[in-house]
Amino acid sequence: MTGLANGATIHLTLNGDSVLIFTDQGNLIRVRLDVKGYHELSRVHLIEPDYQFGDRKIVWAPLAFANRHVFARNNQELICASLATKP
Repeated sequence: MTGLANGATIHLTLNGDSVLIFTDQGNLIRVRLDVKGYHELSRVHLIEPDYQFGDRKIVWAPLAFANRHVFARNNQELICASLATKP
């Protein structure tokens, strides 16, 4: 999911039978979690990390969700991406 790093964070959001994970590197990952472990379903890089934290840059703001869209922000921009499946 993400490499070990001092202060690494993720935000978890339950989404039906899966979980959306947003990493401090700007990646949104959809996974299924069960007793057998972590099953990655999809991954997309949403936004560039730009907040300096020690010797690396991170995205510090959690996501927002509305009407099948996800909103992500860093210190420079706010983006909106559709979570709807393609027909």
